[in-house]
Amino acid sequence: MGDQIPPQDRSKLRGRFKDTLKATFALKSIHDLYRKSPVLVDPDHAMKAALVTSWGKPPQYISIPDLPPPAPTQLQLIVLATSVTRVVRSRAASAHSTAFKTPSPYDPSVDGVAIDEITGDMLDERNDPVKVAALANPVSCSWMTLRCRVIGGCQGRTVLIIGATTASGRCAAIVACSLGATRIIGMSRNEETLAAVEGLDDRVVLREPFALPPSVGPVHIILDYIGNGPAASGILQTAQSAYGENLQYVQVGNIANRPHMFHVMPTYLINHRPLCILGTGIGCFTVEDWRKELPEIM
Repeated sequence: MGDQIPPQDRSKLRGRFKDTLKATFALKSIHDLYRKSPVLVDPDHAMKAALVTSWGKPPQYISIPDLPPPAPTQLQLIVLATSVTRVVRSRAASAHSTAFKTPSPYDPSVDGVAIDEITGDMLDERNDPVKVAALANPVSCSWMTLRCRVIGGCQGRTVLIIGATTASGRCAAIVACSLGATRIIGMSRNEETLAAVEGLDDRVVLREPFALPPSVGPVHIILDYIGNGPAASGILQTAQSAYGENLQYVQVGNIANRPHMFHVMPTYLINHRPLCILGTGIGCFTVEDWRKELPEIM
């Protein structure tokens, strides 16, 4: 278990956010992609896009027709950078719920940074568009979950992050701290990698038989980026809940490719313990949610 971070040091984490991200996220792969790709505009000034033209094959870098003039409710943007996150790769492989039964050619991208020539530049000029694009998904998924999905938010609460060594899990530690969580616990299989994750007050190595040690104490919120059903079930059976409050479990990611928690969790558990089981994703948030939270996320 790690040492608890003194309250006076928590504010310092926000200032170290950029350095932490630089060290922990695979931005190099995005820069490599740009170097290996042809120029974005060919000699004939054709517009280019990376599209899935046949399911089961990688996206193809192809010319596409020019867009028609935008409708009054639309914006036509110049794309500066877009991310190749796990969710994008999953969509490209038709393995994500938002891509099921989608006809090709198909654009698997989710988010990025673009210029609107009419309204101008709303992004702080000190921010690198490539880094912002790369971090948009891992930062926003934890921010939106803790602000809009978790009942009562995380301020003054204990947050447990399963998969704290993933890109999204590392972001979640920083986001939970900035949103006022008083204690942040990271959980992962790799003890050495887990020790290097910043923003954690305590660390627990994920091992079989899956259980949360009693020394952890009461937990209010669990963010699960792994989706390992047996692990989640074991943790929910052994985690202590705060008196008079629900233990809120949120499945954020599902990269373990293991049986879902609902297939292995004892059915009596939802009647035996004050559990609140939630999911989170694009379909869980309204346009108003995004309008309210995006300025703070940036």
